[in-house]
Amino acid sequence: MVQDNKTVNNNINGINDYNYIDFSFDSITGLTYGKKLGGKKGISFESNPRKYEHVINEIKSNEKLSNDKIINQSPLNIKINDFNKHKFDFVTCLGGTSILDGIGETRTLLYKSLMLSSKFVYINQTNYDSDVFLFKKGFKTNISDWSRNTNHLTSNIYFNLLFDFYKKGYIEDYIIYYTIPIKDSKDSTIHPLNSPKNQPTFNDESHPAKNEHIKFKHIYKYLNVLITINGYKKIDELLERINNKKHILYDSRTGIYDDSTEEFIDKTNKKGKNIFGKVNKYLNSDI
Repeated sequence: MVQDNKTVNNNINGINDYNYIDFSFDSITGLTYGKKLGGKKGISFESNPRKYEHVINEIKSNEKLSNDKIINQSPLNIKINDFNKHKFDFVTCLGGTSILDGIGETRTLLYKSLMLSSKFVYINQTNYDSDVFLFKKGFKTNISDWSRNTNHLTSNIYFNLLFDFYKKGYIEDYIIYYTIPIKDSKDSTIHPLNSPKNQPTFNDESHPAKNEHIKFKHIYKYLNVLITINGYKKIDELLERINNKKHILYDSRTGIYDDSTEEFIDKTNKKGKNIFGKVNKYLNSDI
């Protein structure tokens, strides 16, 4: 394992041996997941010095990750250059977007991910789409009320950010989807609104009482984004490798998924020109 102050901006010894980048909140989880996607040796980032030392010690005792690299800096500081551009097969980001400082940093991280990867980018985070619905029912999820998670990105925000990159030709395809349904208020991730912040899963003995008999529909724990880099056309194959059970919200090839009709909506304007999907006449404009 390499432990030095070099970054992907500079000439890392044996950089060609690393085939994926990880921007996850937890480097151990991210690097481990990357191995499932075909990663051989990965590079992850930890800007907190104390947490960095902890991660280093964990990796030392993990045989499967012992050849991976941890860089003590924020991934936002990476400078894209000829040395690292599209150098890696893929980028993973598990929970890393929720701790960013707003849309600006999110856009920066997405851009750097698209520039570093040559095949795909995979993002997994807490699903904040359901927060308003749960609020109206008197509930919240434990993670949505966590002090460190201040960047509550929704599917709509991801669509807007990625559509800009899509129009500019950085992206081949992208799919936004949910995983792991929350079927009712009995689920341990569901808390009443008056439950304190930063709580783990719900416990009857330590948390305020909640109604556990409310049924939910189309409420999910995780929001996922799968992006393929321009020229890489194996998004369906990747989707099956990453998650088997999913609820697709948006597919750049087919449009928005309508829960009520269980069909994709390829909306058209008054002239009959497609707004969503690959055949959009206005795809490369700002109309």
